[in-house]
Amino acid sequence: MEICYFSGTGNSLHVAGELAARFPGAPLVPIMRLLDQQAFKARTDVVGIVFPIHAFTIPWPVRTFLENTDFRSTSYIFALATRECFARVFNDIDKLLKRQGKRLDVGFSLEMPQNYIPIFKTYSHAEVERVEGAMLEKLEIIAQKIKDRKTHRPKDPAWSFPLTHGLVPLVSWWYHKVQLPKLARSFYADERCTGCSICERVCLTNKIRMEDGKPIWEDSALCAYCFACLHFCPEEAVQIRGRKTASKGRYHHPAIKPGDIAAQKKG
Repeated sequence: MEICYFSGTGNSLHVAGELAARFPGAPLVPIMRLLDQQAFKARTDVVGIVFPIHAFTIPWPVRTFLENTDFRSTSYIFALATRECFARVFNDIDKLLKRQGKRLDVGFSLEMPQNYIPIFKTYSHAEVERVEGAMLEKLEIIAQKIKDRKTHRPKDPAWSFPLTHGLVPLVSWWYHKVQLPKLARSFYADERCTGCSICERVCLTNKIRMEDGKPIWEDSALCAYCFACLHFCPEEAVQIRGRKTASKGRYHHPAIKPGDIAAQKKG
């Protein structure tokens, strides 16, 4: 087994690591490092994909990974979202896999602390501990299902059909086409910035470069919308214009360090 992951503030990396600990010898494969390869070939019989949810669906690096990866030698594929989500997320993955005659065998989701502070507040320490405990309990069940090669994809309740087939796809499209690109142009560092360059280190797409001791977000580079630069800044100096982020706190998984995030980088 190999477990492929994408993580900005550490939730998905932590969950992937906890899952790998239940499968001795299973390597963790950072998806960002594979994006330079035109055609990555899965090397094991079982492949897992661990990722956060971006605007109700998979992040674009995960989509690119699925489009470019050869899964023909793989017989069992599972997906694990580190945010409770609609079943359409797993249906989207299945559609991408079907292009090469494969399918998503099982999809799981579990709850990790929210970090999208343009809308949500960060969790309290007590809430983080509660969610961590619930995640570990659910992960035991998930790991056993993977060991047993269970096949299952969740289904949304009938009452949610207008949401999952109407409103949610529309909002998701708007976020990915309009709102997230707008946010990518709105990052800046305020007067608290000390020039430590941690934001540059953790930027998964090398969008940030240091100039005269201050970070610059390059318009020409893609943004992964992972918020690593914002949440790992030790001075909480990275902000988003118009979003009042200075007063909303910060979150990254306490077990994950900046170097762990930077280790995913391509190149």
